[in-house]
Amino acid sequence: MASPKEDPILGSNDINDNSEEKEVKDKVREEGGARDMILPAGNSIHRSGSRPQLDLSGAAIQGNNFEERDPTILLPNQSDDISHLALDIGGSLIKLVYFSRHEDRSSDDKRKRSIKERLGVTNVNRRSYPIIGGRLHFVKFETSKISECLDFIYSKQLHRGGMDSRLWLSEAPPSDNAIIKVTGGGAYKFADLFKERLGVSIEKEDEMDCLVAGANFLLKAIRHEAFTHMEGQKEFVQIDHNDLFPYLLVNIGSGVSIIKVDGDGKFQRVSGTNVGGGTYWGLGRLLTKCKSFDELLELSQ
Repeated sequence: MASPKEDPILGSNDINDNSEEKEVKDKVREEGGARDMILPAGNSIHRSGSRPQLDLSGAAIQGNNFEERDPTILLPNQSDDISHLALDIGGSLIKLVYFSRHEDRSSDDKRKRSIKERLGVTNVNRRSYPIIGGRLHFVKFETSKISECLDFIYSKQLHRGGMDSRLWLSEAPPSDNAIIKVTGGGAYKFADLFKERLGVSIEKEDEMDCLVAGANFLLKAIRHEAFTHMEGQKEFVQIDHNDLFPYLLVNIGSGVSIIKVDGDGKFQRVSGTNVGGGTYWGLGRLLTKCKSFDELLELSQ
């Protein structure tokens, strides 16, 4: 994810607002059309200068089934255009998050045509009105199948801003300065592969900093994020933002870390073990002959 030093909760790539889009947004605000989207400071993530913001007002986990395999976070009032892609490449799994404006279409031709129609594009640099709403998607891959992850990123053009971006519509080459924020050991191991396959550089971020920042973001911004689970019953609990700290954060990856969080950017690792998801996956493969991590998870249901 993006560095907590720059973005205490969640960030996006360093992309400046297009001046033409800013004029449109300013005009809409003057005419009152976007008045409902101008929110108190606590509901959006502020950034320096003219950087885009994530609007968290009304944010919620999408869908009625909170157990679904690839949930999304709906951002119904998102107005700024952002190009957001970040990864955590661990020893067992790759976790990927990206922002999109619209649902994917099965046909490339349909996608191009429908995007231009929805955006009101008359040329590749201008659209006639602002688009409201978007969502954050979360996808995972086995680290041993890094090529599948790279293919996924390329197929959706996420390293170039996604299928919604004007950069993709104009078919311009990706910038030599394009950067993807990555945590985990894979940020070092696969840096050359990302440059070779996607033409982008990896900016390595501190995993524990991002982990704590991400947990604080979810607890503060997303409804139905915290719950108790007893005897097979899940019960959601309301979090008091004024009484959030301290809390214990248990991160179960290939290994396990237990972190005491005392505030935004204030934490310490108090315990942990190397027995975690990696051990579970290894023993599961030996006992069940499963070929993928998802197969093993399905057997555990």
